[in-house]
Amino acid sequence: MRIRAHAFGDNRPSRDLVLSPGHAVCLDLLGEVLVPANALVNGATIVRDTVNTVTYWHVELDSHDILLAEGLPAESYLDAGNRAFFAENDVVDLDLTPDDRPAHADFCRPFHEDGVLVDAARAQLRRRAEALGWRLETPEPFADTHLMVDGRIVQLDRLGLIGCFLLPATAQEVWLITPTNTPRDAAMGLDQRDLGLSLSRLALDDGLHAVREIALDDSRMVDGFHIAEVDHRWTGGRARIPADLWAGLIGTVRLRLDLRGPSLPRWVVTPEAMSTAGSEDQVA
Repeated sequence: MRIRAHAFGDNRPSRDLVLSPGHAVCLDLLGEVLVPANALVNGATIVRDTVNTVTYWHVELDSHDILLAEGLPAESYLDAGNRAFFAENDVVDLDLTPDDRPAHADFCRPFHEDGVLVDAARAQLRRRAEALGWRLETPEPFADTHLMVDGRIVQLDRLGLIGCFLLPATAQEVWLITPTNTPRDAAMGLDQRDLGLSLSRLALDDGLHAVREIALDDSRMVDGFHIAEVDHRWTGGRARIPADLWAGLIGTVRLRLDLRGPSLPRWVVTPEAMSTAGSEDQVA
């Protein structure tokens, strides 16, 4: 998790702070409480980082307590049965996760993963993000969307809510790549699925055969697709288009995607706003 500079208030943190998803920060919400970073993700000032490798560094005290990390109160290491995960051990148990927390863990402050207090913190964080210059914008249809075809980027032609890609009929590995957001981060409910494109139609043709309509609930579309709904199916950020969908077609295949509507709004910010921390709407 990346907590951007000033996300909770001026110099809280003083610069970007990277925490593991379950690492808790300390907030004053009718008294001090601990809230894990992944419960506060908002797509703007607190985001999920994508990395290839990660190294965990923990500070362990005589007892669980609060430290200042780049000016932001955060917890010290709590031995909750996950010590075998870390590299100081002769054998690292990769079946464990570094953020496992049993319900009876001996926290130094009350621990909240959800509920009214977490909702209040999220609302404060949103107001703070807006004060820092962040805003939700609905992107153009298919914005920043492309195919990866056997390791090569293929761009699309678009007309309104219809997008078309051209790919060779010999293609084997085809992935639909698109930015995502969650309805929760877009202030559109509690749904936490990462949603990319809302497809209402998928069709293939090579100009020689009849257009091949692909059912939205086709069982071959598994990787990177959410469960089909009544009139649409959401993709994730990286959805595999299986090659057997165009088996028997020849030459150049046109892949047509129709959208039910635009993608979810995304948080954007101007460089000027990012370089200036406002003093309003501090998060306790």
